[in-house]
Amino acid sequence: MNILLQAIADGLILGGFYALMAQGLSLIFGIMRIVNLAHGELLIVGAYLAWALQSNLGIGVLWGLPIIALVGFGGGWLLSRTLILRVVDRPQLMPLLLTFGLASVVQGLLVWSFATTPRITTASYSGSVVDVFGIRVSMAQFVMLVLSLVLLGALTVFLQRTKMGRAMTAAAQNREAARIVGIDIGRIYSAAFGLGIAIVFVAGALFSVTQAFHPFMGAVLTLKAFVIVVLGGAGRVGGTLMAAMVVGLAEAFVSAYVPGIGTGLGAATAFILVVLVLAIRPEGISRAKAVA
Repeated sequence: MNILLQAIADGLILGGFYALMAQGLSLIFGIMRIVNLAHGELLIVGAYLAWALQSNLGIGVLWGLPIIALVGFGGGWLLSRTLILRVVDRPQLMPLLLTFGLASVVQGLLVWSFATTPRITTASYSGSVVDVFGIRVSMAQFVMLVLSLVLLGALTVFLQRTKMGRAMTAAAQNREAARIVGIDIGRIYSAAFGLGIAIVFVAGALFSVTQAFHPFMGAVLTLKAFVIVVLGGAGRVGGTLMAAMVVGLAEAFVSAYVPGIGTGLGAATAFILVVLVLAIRPEGISRAKAVA
């Protein structure tokens, strides 16, 4: 029984992180119709930022999150104005090649700056453990889950209740109609890309406290985020959360009940799931509207 409850707890925590990780990719694809293949590498950039703030300036992860989010938004906005907007209306292969090249450049810069030695960010709560009726979860993972859910809730409110959020929704649903009613599509796209990068930077910062990271982890994280977006539907916050929880629980259950194979098969489970779900339900597992 304890194994079952521990697997559920591990799966929910993993799912919470996956939901925040995939939301940036989902938002950008839902609004701009661009698959950002540099998503995982940018998450690792967020992890290194958290590590650098803590190691060099003594700024803890939680205090550093606003700084990291602002850097992510600014960097995303700049990338969109200089590179991404130039390929928005081009054939799908162009954005893919551009973001694939961006991923390679980011990875190379990380190796050049930090070498390949694994790093981990130390926080004031790093050594603490939450123990509830024998179910043990590290405080770093618990904080990551809580903040992920809070940030996803805030994003939902932003998209549904603010003028900018509603403009993003309108641009995602019908770009030409949005342009006719006076919405500046280029500005909305830049804001959406900046917001997506800010989210993935924050996800990377929270991730950096829970396990060691290095510059070559980005590709696997991009693939997992892509699987979750496919399952949950692009631009759907609720769908992304639901799909992430399904993937997280599946990985945790396989890891717990298939001894000797561990997380290797757990990770493969995500890709098996996407094939099964798309064969049965091509629109994904959520019925919610895009970007809401």
